[in-house]
Amino acid sequence: MNNKEKYLEDTDIILNLNEITIHDLDSFYSSGCSGRVTFDINCRTEHGYCEDPRFLGKIKILETKKCKEEGIYLLKVKFEKEEDD
Repeated sequence: MNNKEKYLEDTDIILNLNEITIHDLDSFYSSGCSGRVTFDINCRTEHGYCEDPRFLGKIKILETKKCKEEGIYLLKVKFEKEEDD
């Protein structure tokens, strides 16, 4: 995947995720886990930052693809953002 395919511009720049880290597990079981999650976003703009992201909601996996490289998978996801109260 080249940079043109991976990195978004303009108002979509907030979705340029470099990494999602799951840490401090609260619980785990045979089909899942729960805990704190950190999103690392490549969000350089002309101002040097982006607005605070709100990732409160659900990220659903729509499609998975196993790549030729060992341990590399591509996930097509859909983010269902929870509305602010």
